[in-house]
Amino acid sequence: MKKQILFFCFLILAAVAYAQDLKVTGVVTSAEDGYPLPGVPVQVKENPSASVATDIDGNYTITVSRGQTLVFSYVGCESQSHKIQSSTTLNVALKSEANVLQEVVAIGYGTMKKSDLTGSVTTVAADKLKKTPAANLANALQGQAAGVTVNSNSGQPGAAPEVRIRGVGTVNGASPIYVVDGIIVDDISFLSPNDIQSTEILKDASATAIYGSRGANGVIIVTTKGGKVNQKTTVTLDAYAGIQQRWRKLDVMNAQEFADALVAINGSASEKKYYETYGFNKWLSTFRLGSSKYYPTVYDPETNPTGLDYSAIDTDWQDEVFQDALIQNYHLSIDGGSEKTTYSLSTSWYSQEGTIIGSNYERLTVRLNTSHKVNNWLKVGENVSFMSSTSRTAMNNSESAGSSILSAAFAMAPWDPTHYPAGSVNKQGTDLSGQISAGSNFKNVTNPFSMVENSHPKDRNERFVGNVFAEITPLKGLTFRSSYSFDYNIATSKLFKDAYEYSDYDKNSKNFLSSSIGRTYNWTVDNILTYARTINAHDFSVMVGQTTEEYNYYSIGSSGSSILNPKENNWYLSQVTDDFGRPSDSVSRNRRISMLGRVHYSYLDRYLITVNFRADGSSKFPEKPWGYFPSTALAWKISEEGFMKDYTNLDLLKIRAGWGRVGNDNIGNDAFMLSVFNTGPTFVDYVFGKNQALANGATVLTWINNGGHWENTEQWSLGVDFGMWRGMLTGSVDFFIRNTQDMLMSVKAPAHVGNRYDGTSNVGTVRNRGAEITLEHRNTIGDFSYSIGGNVSFIDNELTGLNGGAVIYSGYNNLTVVDEGYPLYYFWGYQYDGIYKTDEEALEYLKGYTATDIPFHAGDAKYKDLNGDGKIDDNDRTDLGSSIPWLNYGLNLGASWKNFDVQLFFQGVAGNKIYNQMRHRLEGNGTTSVMSPVMANAWTSTNTEGTIPNPKNSVNYYVSDRFLENGSYFRLKNLQIGYTIPEKAIRKVGLQNCRIYLQGSNLLTLTQYTGFDPEVGGSIDYGNYPQARSFILGANISF
Repeated sequence: MKKQILFFCFLILAAVAYAQDLKVTGVVTSAEDGYPLPGVPVQVKENPSASVATDIDGNYTITVSRGQTLVFSYVGCESQSHKIQSSTTLNVALKSEANVLQEVVAIGYGTMKKSDLTGSVTTVAADKLKKTPAANLANALQGQAAGVTVNSNSGQPGAAPEVRIRGVGTVNGASPIYVVDGIIVDDISFLSPNDIQSTEILKDASATAIYGSRGANGVIIVTTKGGKVNQKTTVTLDAYAGIQQRWRKLDVMNAQEFADALVAINGSASEKKYYETYGFNKWLSTFRLGSSKYYPTVYDPETNPTGLDYSAIDTDWQDEVFQDALIQNYHLSIDGGSEKTTYSLSTSWYSQEGTIIGSNYERLTVRLNTSHKVNNWLKVGENVSFMSSTSRTAMNNSESAGSSILSAAFAMAPWDPTHYPAGSVNKQGTDLSGQISAGSNFKNVTNPFSMVENSHPKDRNERFVGNVFAEITPLKGLTFRSSYSFDYNIATSKLFKDAYEYSDYDKNSKNFLSSSIGRTYNWTVDNILTYARTINAHDFSVMVGQTTEEYNYYSIGSSGSSILNPKENNWYLSQVTDDFGRPSDSVSRNRRISMLGRVHYSYLDRYLITVNFRADGSSKFPEKPWGYFPSTALAWKISEEGFMKDYTNLDLLKIRAGWGRVGNDNIGNDAFMLSVFNTGPTFVDYVFGKNQALANGATVLTWINNGGHWENTEQWSLGVDFGMWRGMLTGSVDFFIRNTQDMLMSVKAPAHVGNRYDGTSNVGTVRNRGAEITLEHRNTIGDFSYSIGGNVSFIDNELTGLNGGAVIYSGYNNLTVVDEGYPLYYFWGYQYDGIYKTDEEALEYLKGYTATDIPFHAGDAKYKDLNGDGKIDDNDRTDLGSSIPWLNYGLNLGASWKNFDVQLFFQGVAGNKIYNQMRHRLEGNGTTSVMSPVMANAWTSTNTEGTIPNPKNSVNYYVSDRFLENGSYFRLKNLQIGYTIPEKAIRKVGLQNCRIYLQGSNLLTLTQYTGFDPEVGGSIDYGNYPQARSFILGANISF
């Protein structure tokens, strides 16, 4: 018995001894040079809170339980894990992380190590895109890369932003192309940002020339997520939902202030007297409403006690048309692979309500990427995406009070209710209770609620994008890849409008239906042969290829009215009984064929050269179809030289220089094809015969110019890439000059030619030059890791020559101009110089007028007479500033501690101007819009010290710098705080990873611009749909 007890005690002591804590010590060094690594976090995997960091000599000591795992991680190095059994000494040598400077990036028809790049290429990692929930990639790229300008023209749900790479080089479409898994597209809205693995931005011509005619404005290469060989099936769910709100409200007068100002500015002496004597209600009834059947009778305590008391109404129309809106996104993916097959299947649903009533966007996407290795020399696969979206828009950036919800809201008077309250009756005895109100001040306005409630648009876009490929490797290093890519898009648009009548303007006497469908089908065949080999110190690759492309478009549509039973299931053109228009259709097609090649050579991994060449033939240039686009770039890795070996903290120092030429054929298909116009009656119908009846005819409206050919853009670039302290500091500096030659522009022919429209010719030249700087610092101190990254770009833009081309005028009153010697789309107007105090002052300054013909008087705006002729006319208009910012920047801050992480992203621009046309309206005389509070101090005959020019004289609203404002801004674009639930807590429910986060977008905007938002499409703000401030709760979960 004693022996049994002793044996049992021995087992207990042995178990305790086995389970006891162990003190582990060791040294962490670099695998490359053996130097100790200070500050390396050493963490117990099973208990993340138990962690230490190495000292200055790389030493560490930590206590763990037998069987637990130690994790060693360090910036720029691959992490290592070691399970502790009995050893108390563990020395670790960390290898440099391959994806810091040696990661493989896409460069166009191939890939290359990042450190071997000779052109200017910026990589935006997928984790950065995920920190910016957005409808599409273009929105998420804002501020993420130097030299890339992303302007969110509109806060409209699903709206695509304007993207520019290294400035605006042409008037013929300056947007870059997107290459998604080898498929060239102009619009990337079909792709969910959650499906993106990596994004490379090719900026200089030495990198983009391989795309020839398509690469003139830069190239954005997108690689979507795919499965990996021998990868266990992983299911990932990314989801978020939140609320969007407007972040700014314009200051306008309330009902009482507006009535006072309106009478003071526009009222006659008798009207002013009446207003002062009888008050608001009687004035409104007498001078605005009259006996119209569209308005209720007005309250009077003595004669009409049941009437509508307009004086008690103070509608804030901004509050009425803006709303808190829901935004949500759900993305599910399944990824995995075997030894021969990889697969990735995903689906997502994105929904965004608009912050302005009557606007929304929904998108469903499905994506499938698979590859299969048939044998050692053959691999096949496909990348296919399907997208279906629906949208409703609230017309953006329009001054029309008849079609834009935002503009209409400012045209409604603040004493107008949105709907007439119960008991409202007009003078004819008709009950108006609940009816949408009629505008009582400006009559030619459509009530915003009328636009929403009586208009029923149905816009749907279905798109199928993908490619199938076969890859043959007959010899080691030799690969032939053939692929067929397609982009098939069907866009249907249907609009039904109810028959209704709220005013003489806001009405539709018959219900109305319009319906159209457009089909786009683009296909491309690529055949690419690549050979790569390393012989001793020589590393080279050669690529040759051929591509064929075709673009096809067809559309048809018609309209009609008076559907007898206007239920939704009868909204078809076959049901209209009146005003049925002849269906109108159109067709378009163009083709390209290309030959391309690239040679890359590296000697001793320090001297590098890349040469590209592409020849493109385009059907748009029948006489000179071929364009030739060569490029070359050199690079020297100074850090690999023997004399740099003592600089142990230097990871990379590389100098790059490049030159290249790219083209552009972004013009109409018939710009250089003589065509006959035969669609009457305008221009082509003629009177013939005894009865002088119109007969169909045909004519040439425009005689074309001969010899049209490609636009050419040449670019020189010089850059430096560097990395230090094992990836703790990386960066690049680039300088470039980008010259566009032979820009396709309109050219006026002599009058005797008889052209109805201007012809097109290669005449313009544009220069862009600038500098780009990118820096990033990453570090880990114990459990705390942080990163600071930023980019800034400076761009100068100028149209250097017209060479016979026509000056381009656009915008309100020809406000923006394209002319020689100025930036593209600069503002052209008068210089505002105060207010004339007296008529005599105006005559003294403008000596070219007499007292009887001078249009300027006391209280009017004073504009500078720049040519000194004593008159104000177009000769006094001048350059008022550029609509293009010369400075763009972005700043990313990130930090993590244990399971917590935080990310901040700032973005901004400087140097651009915005014409505030909305302010132009709000500082008017009040007859077409509510007024700004500053109009209480407008100049009138009784307020001669007013600071706002007399709003009754039209000369005071000439386009001038009075309404031109600084468009610079600094914005906290995103703030995200996340928490990763410990692994031991989630494994019990079968999860591999679970991170939850809270995010705010557009939380802070610093700007001098007084409009809704400084991000304005076209740089003229008629009432731009503003960006929303949003608050989002999300989760990243993997199974």
